[in-house]
Formats: sequence, C-alpha cells, structure tokens
Amino acid sequence: MPVLSVTTIDEFKALIKENPKAVADFYASWCSACKTMTPVFEDLSNKYPDVTFISVDVDDGEDLAHEQGITAMPTFKLFDNGEMIEEIVGAKKPALLTAMTKLAQPPAPVSTDINVSAATTA
Repeated sequence: MPVLSVTTIDEFKALIKENPKAVADFYASWCSACKTMTPVFEDLSNKYPDVTFISVDVDDGEDLAHEQGITAMPTFKLFDNGEMIEEIVGAKKPALLTAMTKLAQPPAPVSTDINVSAATTA
C-alpha cells in the first residue's frame, strides 16, 4: 500500500477518521535520522496493507506538525479508530516494529456466552 503524503490538518484528520488503523511519520527532508527510517516505513506499508501509512514533511506541513505537537523528527504516531495509541520519537526501528505488530493485531474476541448456572447458584 502506498504511503500517503499530507500537508494540511484537514487532510490528516480525514485520513485518521476514515481509516481504522493508521500510522503517521512526521519527518524533515534535511533530517538524516528520518532518511534512515524512510525505507523502514515504506517496507511496513507493504507488510501491513490494512493499515494506512501517512507521511508529513514538517516543513511543508508546519501547521499540522504544530497541531500534533511535533518537537523532534522523526516522530511516529499510531492511531486506532481515531485515537492515538502510541508515539515514538526518534529513529527507533525496534520500537516502531513492536508498535506496528500491536496495532495490526485484530481485537480480542468478546465472549457473548453467559454461564447462567454460575450466575444463579451464587
């Protein structure tokens, strides 16, 4: 799945709202640590086709970066059903891989079976 580039707050919020699982990479073109993480982010976008991958150049999307509280690059934000569940600041490949595994896991099944006999014998 391709990585989607966005620069505006409205574009970003729409993608987060429309896609149940998303991860955003806030980077700068001049940032060497960001450059080392770009291929990792692109590989993850191919590995997890059910997750939406968003890239934000903080220089092109200054308002968006400010609105998201970005203070260092790269910063990765993971979203589940519109809620940010994790933020990784820095070129921390192991942390990003672990977070992606958690994000991509399907939710645990909820049991709808009720043990009536246990409830009535208490």
